[in-house]
Amino acid sequence: MWISILKRHIIVFDSICSSISPEELDVVMEPFLYMVPYLLVECASSDEQRVQYSLEPFTYERPTNIPPAKAVKKDFAKTNEKSVRDKMAVDTFQELPNVHEFENKDMDDILGTYDD
Repeated sequence: MWISILKRHIIVFDSICSSISPEELDVVMEPFLYMVPYLLVECASSDEQRVQYSLEPFTYERPTNIPPAKAVKKDFAKTNEKSVRDKMAVDTFQELPNVHEFENKDMDDILGTYDD
C-alpha cells in the first residue's frame, strides 16, 4: 500500500488480485479512506498544520499490472512465522512508553508460564 498525502490517494499493490473482488476490496478499503485523513488531522503538531488537512475521504486504486506472488514467498513466511512474530512482539514492546520500567522487575512468579 502506498499513500500519497498530497494527492489524497492510496494505491493498493495486490499481487494476488484474484483473491478479492473489486467490490470486496471497496469494503476493506473504506475504513482506510476515512481513517487516514482523520489521523492526519488528529496527529497534526499545530493548529496551522491541522487546518491544512481535511476529513474528506481519500481515493484509492488497485493497479492490475503487478506481477503475481510466487509460492516460494508463501512457504518462506510459513517456515519463519514464529521468528517473525517474536521479532514483531519484541519491536512492539520496545516502542512502548516506560518499557524500561518493566525490563528489570523480578518476574520469578511467572517464570516458565509459557514454556512448552
